[in-house]
This record gives sequence, C-alpha cells and structure tokens, in this order.
Amino acid sequence: MEKNTIPQSEAIALYNVYRDYVKHEDTLMNVRMTSFLTTQAFLFSCYALLNQKRISAGSFELVRSWQEFIGDITDLKFRFGAVILVLICFFGFFTARRSYISVRAASLAVIALRSKWDAELAQNGGFASLPNITGGGDPKARDEGWASAAFLPRAAMVIWVLIAITHCF
Repeated sequence: MEKNTIPQSEAIALYNVYRDYVKHEDTLMNVRMTSFLTTQAFLFSCYALLNQKRISAGSFELVRSWQEFIGDITDLKFRFGAVILVLICFFGFFTARRSYISVRAASLAVIALRSKWDAELAQNGGFASLPNITGGGDPKARDEGWASAAFLPRAAMVIWVLIAITHCF
C-alpha cells in the first residue's frame, strides 16, 4: 500500500473535522448522562418520599413473605403505594437501560471514528505534530473514561430490580 502525503495545512483541517465529530459525540454522551443522573435522582427521591412514613415509624420491612404477596394478588389488595412503587421501579430501570444504550451508541461512534482516523494516519504516513483524536495520547484514557459511563446505568438497573423485588414481592 502506497502512502500518500498531504500538506500540513490539509492535515490540520482533516484533524479538525475528525475532532469536531468526536466533540459532537462527547457532547451527546454528556447530555445523555446528565439526563440519566437527573432522572435517577428524581426517581430515588420519589422512592424515599413514598417510604418516608414507614421509615420514621420504624416499620420499614424490606422483604415481605411470599404468602402475603400471593394473598394480596388473590384478594386484589394492591395498595396504591405499591402500584406507584412498581411504576417508579419500572421507569427507573427503563430509563437506565435506555441511557446505557444511547451512551454506548455514542461510544461506538467514537470508536469507529478513531479507527477511521488511524487508517487515515496509516494512509498518509502519519502526522507527527497532531495528537490522537481521543484519549489525549494515552490509549487507556478513553477506555477508562467510558468505564464509568457504562457502569452507572447498569448499576442503576440492578438497584431498581432489587428495590422492586424487596418491596413488591
């Protein structure tokens, strides 16, 4: 494969195009994570308010018996608070799942862009004065940054499932 060389000014212009696209994806990721954290904070606050009276009264039992749960189903004795709690858990799980998927999509776009930039570097013999488009020159930096964005929504999904199981079943 023959290497092409392009003038430095064209290389800088090409770098700026790639870098602007990465900035766009980073902004999308930041907005999605901010929305995720705001929604989760609101839902956890709703959950705490729903259980505030039980906590202050000292009657906060996490796990109910299966017989009590089955009896409630057969007698159709679902309390309004329990229905709201299930809805909060469902919405919390759903928003965490959607946040994970959307942040993952932005991350995959950045990975594809980085691969394309690396191919551009290989084709043109490299641009010694230009840094990598992600990670600030450290290959692990990008992966470490993605780790928390991937962990938080997954952790929230697990927490909402645990809350639903311990309070509703």
